[in-house]
Amino acid sequence: MNKTIKFLMKEYSLEIDDIRWYVSYQKTVSILSYSDTPIDITKNIWSGKLEADLYNMEEKYLEDIGSQLERGLIDEAWIREQFAEASEIKCRRP
Repeated sequence: MNKTIKFLMKEYSLEIDDIRWYVSYQKTVSILSYSDTPIDITKNIWSGKLEADLYNMEEKYLEDIGSQLERGLIDEAWIREQFAEASEIKCRRP
């Protein structure tokens, strides 16, 4: 994992499980956006795409943002926004 990502996770007091919760929350919001078209959700589940998306989702997320940071596609401020949101969601976690 990228050193900057590790540092920011520590700064925001986020553990890998908190990132899993955050990515799960994002996926849930995405699925709920299909509420008018249940057939799309069904296709997503049936095709195995949902299963593939969920497999190691937190690790994929962290690797992806680390890679994007190294390539200059995102900056530390963008990651901070994401981690601030993750921290907020963590606080509301039951």
